[in-house]
Amino acid sequence: MIRVALGLELRNLLRSPLRLLVLLLVLGAGSFVIAQGQQDVKRWQEAIAAGQAAQEESLAEARGYFAEGKKGPADRSWVDLTQPHWQDYYAATRFARLPAPLAGIAFASAESGAVTVRLNRFADPLLAEGNRIENPALAVTGGLDLVAVLALLLPLLIMALGVEIGGYERAAGVLPLVRMQSGHDRSWIWARCVAVGVIAASAGLLLTAMATLLAGASPVSALPLALLVLAYVVFWTALLGAVAVLARNPSQGAVALGAAWILLCVLIPSLGSERSAALAADDFALDLTVQARDAGAATAQLKEDELYEALFARFPALAKQAPEPRSSGVRAAAGGMGIISLEKRMRSREKRGEAHRKLVTTMSLASPTLSFSHALEGLAGRGPDAARAFRFAVADAVAGRVERTIAGTWSGAPLDVEDFEALVAASPTSFETPSTAWGASLATLVAWTLALLGGATFWARRLDQ
Repeated sequence: MIRVALGLELRNLLRSPLRLLVLLLVLGAGSFVIAQGQQDVKRWQEAIAAGQAAQEESLAEARGYFAEGKKGPADRSWVDLTQPHWQDYYAATRFARLPAPLAGIAFASAESGAVTVRLNRFADPLLAEGNRIENPALAVTGGLDLVAVLALLLPLLIMALGVEIGGYERAAGVLPLVRMQSGHDRSWIWARCVAVGVIAASAGLLLTAMATLLAGASPVSALPLALLVLAYVVFWTALLGAVAVLARNPSQGAVALGAAWILLCVLIPSLGSERSAALAADDFALDLTVQARDAGAATAQLKEDELYEALFARFPALAKQAPEPRSSGVRAAAGGMGIISLEKRMRSREKRGEAHRKLVTTMSLASPTLSFSHALEGLAGRGPDAARAFRFAVADAVAGRVERTIAGTWSGAPLDVEDFEALVAASPTSFETPSTAWGASLATLVAWTLALLGGATFWARRLDQ
């Protein structure tokens, strides 16, 4: 029966210019945003390459001074590469956030984060350092990428192809004939819905394959994406079947499907969008500047014992290298308080970040579309969580620079090219976004599908009584 229904739906598709147009629009929009996503990833990689070129230029300049036996440029006599803070300055390594294999599918996702950061003891991952692949307008209003096409347009394609199923059979009096020939009228309705789902799934998997091939991603990376697309199509196919079983005429089916799309794809996401944006958004630069200034003023008020106690609590290894008298190392110790206050500010933001994550989880349970979109953004390595993970990695790298600089300053011994190369070698160069669990989103889609099927069966039996 499914084979017969699939043949019928394919003929209906080819004979209906409007349905064919909807299919072509979905495929065309998907192809366009896939190409745009690859352009975004290309700009991301170009930003990393530009940072790498600037790094090599700075390193080559410092190595040239060492090779000539100089401490720095002749026109800047105050530069002394035998001192730790100048080595930190010229060892301008870049810490790059590498794009995930499928980063292009969610390029319009709202996030704020650097893709490459110049590492030194003054680097602040909370500020807009590095080159950001971000469109402020998209960050506020959302944008069209492959995630949006799959999440919003695939359901519309299913509705366009199957809007009259069930209601048409009842209004036209076809169901009695189907019941006489097959003995099961609902089986025919479900067969038609499954056929529509097969067509929509084929379109979704075609776009998935295109995105994977153009990105050069491995099948292992693409498998979760394909499974989520299939689960999402199955959910909307189940919704189509539930409406088709209950609808008395085509207009009832159209209204019910349209209302479901508005509720699940528009209204529920809108309920949490403002709150979510407020929780996920970064602080304004002015706020961050004021916080940093206040932290500097607080450091200046610390007594010598309090300063060293705070420093050693963060960097225990420095306690064995403390200078004598301690007053001679106060300035270097005060410089270490910058990263300590930065880490404190980052921890204070964790409460807001946790609230955002809980909100996303709750809203994902309320809307399969949100759950699906959130899972795809995680697979793409985009979103607030990915930017947050990179910031913490940058902070750890900066803390390592700070500790080495303080230790070198307290030792008082002049540094040489070997110390410079050791500093460069000890600096991290790249960060790979950790993989995001997608099983929970898949389970949510399955649960919604089962609930729909159970509800449709229950109400259909009640109507028959």
